[in-house]
Amino acid sequence: MDIKKHHIHNAICIPWPTTIEKILLKVLEVDCQWLILQEDEKTIGYINRSTLYKKVKEVGFKKVLSLSLEELITKPVVNNEYEILLKKNKGSILKNKFEKIESIIDWQIDQKICDHIASDKWVIKELEAIFCNFFENILITDGYGNITFATAKDDQQYLGKNVFDLERQKEFYPSVSAKVLNTGKRERGLQYTKTGEVFTIESIPIKESNGEIVRVISITKDSTEINELTETLNEVKSLLTSYQQEVIRIQQENSNKKSFVFESKKMKDIDSLVKSIAPVDTTVLILGETGVGKEVIANRIHSLSNRNGKPFVAVNCGAIPENLIESELFGFEDGSFSGARKGGKIGFFELANKGTIFLDEIGEIPVNLQVKLLRVLQEKRIKRIGGVEDIPIDMRIIAATNQNLEKKVKEKSFREDLYYRLNVVPINIPPLRERKEDIQALAFYYLQFFNEKYYKNIEIDELMLERLKKYSWPGNVRELQNIIERFVITNQDFFINFNPSSLLSNDLVLSDNRKLPGLVDFVEKAEQQILLEAKAKTKNTREMAELLGVNQSTIVRKLKKYNL
Repeated sequence: MDIKKHHIHNAICIPWPTTIEKILLKVLEVDCQWLILQEDEKTIGYINRSTLYKKVKEVGFKKVLSLSLEELITKPVVNNEYEILLKKNKGSILKNKFEKIESIIDWQIDQKICDHIASDKWVIKELEAIFCNFFENILITDGYGNITFATAKDDQQYLGKNVFDLERQKEFYPSVSAKVLNTGKRERGLQYTKTGEVFTIESIPIKESNGEIVRVISITKDSTEINELTETLNEVKSLLTSYQQEVIRIQQENSNKKSFVFESKKMKDIDSLVKSIAPVDTTVLILGETGVGKEVIANRIHSLSNRNGKPFVAVNCGAIPENLIESELFGFEDGSFSGARKGGKIGFFELANKGTIFLDEIGEIPVNLQVKLLRVLQEKRIKRIGGVEDIPIDMRIIAATNQNLEKKVKEKSFREDLYYRLNVVPINIPPLRERKEDIQALAFYYLQFFNEKYYKNIEIDELMLERLKKYSWPGNVRELQNIIERFVITNQDFFINFNPSSLLSNDLVLSDNRKLPGLVDFVEKAEQQILLEAKAKTKNTREMAELLGVNQSTIVRKLKKYNL
């Protein structure tokens, strides 16, 4: 047997006497295959890491702690052939159960290397040649993180600098060398550079006999595959951004199809105001009950402005969970928080660049986020979550709410400075019950729209029109739209005496030649009516959920389903 072939240095010495608990803690701390129990220069025995693992798996962690060390220790075996050599070198021969020598632990390997370097002046040159030619890069720091050696030309600019400072400056991050200096253990991970490159780094600490780190050697692994994946990820991010922009374009096209229908003097005055402010990039605050058509007004301002043709991004702040609204508005960088999507994400503000963003239900914005929104209004700059650089944004902000913001300001639930920033040009849309003249115009508009959509030819008689005008419409224009759609779908013969408020009652009067509606359609329409009534009585989706006895997520999903 050639002793050199069997020599390993993958072992650690544990002073004797010891306990199983100390051995297990040492196994967790270091990564080595052999644990040698040593009393001064005498070897008591050795424990194989794999054997220990199998024992723990077999009997369980708690029971292992109650075992005696004798059950785990294998006694050292010294072959006569190597007895003298081992005594000289202070080592141990390890045999398996078949008495075959597995390896020899040499406890003086470090001294041998030092002796070898002293006797051979070319050793250092040989090691340097290996470092410079067999790896992409070797980078060495001292125990304080100061870079003392680098083989790559790109990294030689950092000689004398500290890895903790370079990490803060994002020259390369997260620094694996810095991590080793913090943990005291061998570490491996991905490291990003300021130019966008990604490398796999493995860093190894070199310690004094007292455990103090004196050097950290970091080796750059082959990063070809990582860079290819990075390029693919960037392509996917670009594609995702284009998809988001396409969604915005489609939404804008659909919004442009929403005609601004009115007959009342109040709405004529509002239309005149819209035409006068549309060309000017001022902030607008639209006030009014749920369903009065705040988004229609916002879209009309955009379509008459110089930003027409650019994105119109509508965001319902009340429909986004409070813990997600910041990331949805501002976007985030890769790895900025737990669960963040790889590659990061652009927010609604960036999507609205050069165009208009419509922030509906602005009163639902959390107080802690209102400060950031105020900065956007003042400076037209945003910073993504986890980002370090400001991003300039050229957009017009239109906000809307059905709440009394002045009251919220007094209650300290809405910032006063933000309120005045938003309330530059207020537009107060009256509810449908206060502009009866618009009911007929809207009814005929939606009748024609849904007749074309469902290939119908339904008409409204005078009696039905009168009942429409007399109804109070708590859900405003949106409720009227849904009632007309229901009427077109279920056929005009379904009702003799049409009364929107009785749609959910049990005393509907049906004609003799009645045509019963489909059950699914009837249930869906009833559900829409309940949602509209609940929405008219509440301020947000949370209150709606409490009123109807369901989860907020259910309300949000239903409102989205019926486009309410």
